[in-house]
Amino acid sequence: MKDLLQGTRVLDLTRLLPGPYATLLLADLGAEVIKIEEPVRGDPVRSLPPFHEGKSARFLTLNRNKKSLSVDLKKPKGVDLFLKLAESSDVVIEGFRPGVTRRLGIDYDAVKERNSEIIYCALTGYGQVGLYRDHIGHDLNYIARAGLLSLTGSSPVIPGVPVADLAGAMFAALSVVAALRARDYGQGGTFIDVSLTDAVISWMAVHFAEYFPTEKVPNPQELVLTGGFPCYAIYETKDKKYLAIGALEEKFWANLCNALGRPEYIPLQFSQGMKETIFCDLREIFKKRPRDAWLDELNPNEIPVSPVLDLSEVAKNPHVHSRGLMRGEPISEVAFPVRWSEAHEKEDRPAPNLGEQNWEILREIGYPDNEIESLKREHVI
Repeated sequence: MKDLLQGTRVLDLTRLLPGPYATLLLADLGAEVIKIEEPVRGDPVRSLPPFHEGKSARFLTLNRNKKSLSVDLKKPKGVDLFLKLAESSDVVIEGFRPGVTRRLGIDYDAVKERNSEIIYCALTGYGQVGLYRDHIGHDLNYIARAGLLSLTGSSPVIPGVPVADLAGAMFAALSVVAALRARDYGQGGTFIDVSLTDAVISWMAVHFAEYFPTEKVPNPQELVLTGGFPCYAIYETKDKKYLAIGALEEKFWANLCNALGRPEYIPLQFSQGMKETIFCDLREIFKKRPRDAWLDELNPNEIPVSPVLDLSEVAKNPHVHSRGLMRGEPISEVAFPVRWSEAHEKEDRPAPNLGEQNWEILREIGYPDNEIESLKREHVI
């Protein structure tokens, strides 16, 4: 945990993955993130397996360095509590469907009346405006509409990670930090509209840059970066494992061809007519030896080659550990992936129990103990 955003209070109204990942990034950078959860159940991720000592491993990872305030936002006193807390906050991040926060009375306009400097970020699948605004969906739907699935193979293949969820989360966190910086220069608060679909389309900017001049829809089997040529592809080895070859540059392709005893392929790197012949030959060559034997031979020869690792191999990888990426209690987890030379490091805090900081937070914003007890009896908290 860093101290770069120390003194910044974030109210986190999100659940599941996109929003909690965005606020995790802010929390890891030192912001005080208060996770607003419904009483009794809390974030549904709390109930998702696998569990460590009765707690969801997913929840523990996504919600470290955060505080938990359980409050029923469907009750007037719950809304009043939230708005009072917003008066002393810097950021609100919500992931409800468009219109829900307005019905609850906690939308940007309502919060802005109490705190004109608030930065309010709404993170949704299709955004606050547009034809698909009210459409429901999940990551698969968003990457489909963004065009990403059309580029994943000869037929659409679902990626192994939720691309839209994580892309949207990163744009949300980046936009919040930018808005905080702008506010420091006197620009005041703002409303931020982040669409998961928009985020994925933005990540495909280069693909669209190539499409617009010609209006030719790309065929993934003809694209270099989707494995359309032998120089940039995945090959199975003798032990049923895989190698990733990324020899895009001419010199690296030449190094590979020479190492494999196929110098005649050097001028044919991007030959449409010969690529299938070369593919077939290289596939047979790589099947003759185990993966790690190939790595030992190819790595010293200036060839961009890497093993296709599974999660257990990554978790044990000495390079990953040398970067400090696997750490934490009560279980190992992936740390914030950026290193600073000067930022102060603080010990990570484990994810909170549901409502763990209720009393601490309510006392801080002026609620007397007897009123907190009353809110508890009335099931507001």
